[in-house]
Amino acid sequence: MYKTRIIIDGDSCPVINIIEKVSREYNIEAILFCSYCHIPNEKYNMEYKIVDSEPQAADMAIINFIDKDDIIVTQDYGLAALVLSKGASAISTNGYIYLNEKMDILLYNRHLSAEIRKMKGRVKGPPKRKESDNFKFEQNLIKLIKEKKLVQ
Repeated sequence: MYKTRIIIDGDSCPVINIIEKVSREYNIEAILFCSYCHIPNEKYNMEYKIVDSEPQAADMAIINFIDKDDIIVTQDYGLAALVLSKGASAISTNGYIYLNEKMDILLYNRHLSAEIRKMKGRVKGPPKRKESDNFKFEQNLIKLIKEKKLVQ
């Protein structure tokens, strides 16, 4: 039997401190994946998995590491889609819980944005992070943890 773990796509993750707090409160292991170029300055009380700085190195390491009981924190739609295909859960740093039913539209919108940028067009970036994003993230991370514990 597996135990739920929180796996963090850690390159520029703004909620590591929240994850650390929640993992401690719920006695869940948290593991931070990051490239050696993006190791956080602050030392967190969690395991670190340091990967090469090649594009997608952290994503590939995460995919090869996870199991179905894990919760992955990522802003990357592509990684989230792969995580869901392995039966694990995924949540964005803004607290959006990724669902299989919504992945096609998220990936399509990402593709459209990339095409616009290729043609030298401008695409509006994400809004500035608010305290409400942190609150939503924490609440939905706890929700996922409780759902996982019910199944185990």
